[in-house]
Amino acid sequence: MKKLFLLTLAFASSVVIFAAKNVKTIHVTPDNATIFVNGSEVGNGSYQLKFDKHTDFVVLKFTAPGYIEKTVKLLKDNPKETIAYKLYEDEAMKQSLGSNDGVDMANKWMSITCKKGMTEDKVWKRLMAVAVDNFENIEVRDKSAGWIKTAWKDTNFESGQAVRTRLEIRVALGDEDELSYKVRVSSEIKWDPDCYGDQCWEKYPRVLRKFYDVLNDLQNSLGANN
Repeated sequence: MKKLFLLTLAFASSVVIFAAKNVKTIHVTPDNATIFVNGSEVGNGSYQLKFDKHTDFVVLKFTAPGYIEKTVKLLKDNPKETIAYKLYEDEAMKQSLGSNDGVDMANKWMSITCKKGMTEDKVWKRLMAVAVDNFENIEVRDKSAGWIKTAWKDTNFESGQAVRTRLEIRVALGDEDELSYKVRVSSEIKWDPDCYGDQCWEKYPRVLRKFYDVLNDLQNSLGANN
C-alpha cells in the first residue's frame, strides 16, 4: 500500500512538473504592447502560453505604437516559467518626420529654381555652403557637371538604431535664363547595431528633424528673395 502511494505521488509530481514546463507566463513592457504567437494576435501586455506535446518552440512578436517591434523564438524547454520582454522606444521615429507628419521628402527628388540672373558661380557657392554646413564631408563636387553629393552622415540612437542621411544636388534642364536643380535627401535606417556593411541598411521613408530645413535653406538661398 505504501509503495502504491509513493508511485502515485511520484506520478502526480511528474505531471505537475510537466505541466509547469509547458506553461509560460509572458510579460511585455509597455503593458499596452500587442502579443503575437506564430503570427496570431493573442493579447496585450501579458499572456499565458501553453505548449502542446507536438510543439517545441513558438515565435513571439511584440508591437506597440512608438516602440521598436521585437520578434523572439521561445523554446518549450526554457527553464523559466515567467519571462519578461522589454520594447525600446523608437527613437528614430521620435526624431524624424514622415508622411504622417505632412512631410514626404525622404529619398525623393525635389526641384529648386534659382532667381533669374544669378550666375553659375554664385549659385555653386551657395549650394556648396548649404551642403557643407549640414553635412561637412563632400563625396562628389563636380562644378562642370553641376553635381554635389555628400558622404553619409550617421546618427546613432541608444535603442540600437542608426539612421544615415546624405544630400545630392544635380543640375536640371530649365529655361535658358534661369538655373534649376534637383535635390534629394536620402535616408536609410539600420536596426541591428551589430550588423556592418551596406547590406544592413534599408530605405527609411522619414527624414531626421535636424535635416528637415535643408531644402528650405537651399530655396531661401537661391530663391527670388535673395
